[in-house]
Amino acid sequence: MRLSRFGIIVAAAAVGSLAGIASAHHSFSAEFDSSKPIVVDGEITKVRLVNPHSWIYLDVKNKDGSVTNWGFEFATPSSLRDKGLGKEDVLPGTHIRIEGYRAKNGGPFGYSRLATLANGRVVQTGGAPDAPTAAKR
Repeated sequence: MRLSRFGIIVAAAAVGSLAGIASAHHSFSAEFDSSKPIVVDGEITKVRLVNPHSWIYLDVKNKDGSVTNWGFEFATPSSLRDKGLGKEDVLPGTHIRIEGYRAKNGGPFGYSRLATLANGRVVQTGGAPDAPTAAKR
């Protein structure tokens, strides 16, 4: 009897820890709003090519002349490399245009679907399976 209770406790603990891991990785729709497309141009200030999501931050000039630092989630570093985007393409100070979707929290954050680099090359930057593949206009 003790052995079966112990087995149940171990199994329950294993299932509980897997649920925590699964919930740690969010879906596109958990944080971003597909009904709010956004396009911004700016100068890259910071690049974080890390798993599970890369982030690029850029200074965007507002209509009133002030500047807002925006952060955009990109795909994994290996996925970006497969699409032809390397760290040499996104150095701080480089101009970039981002097309994507705003964050649900209303802050200066978003999900990047496409990036247009300073040389005019367009790269698909998103990687979320549930993200829209084309911006609503």
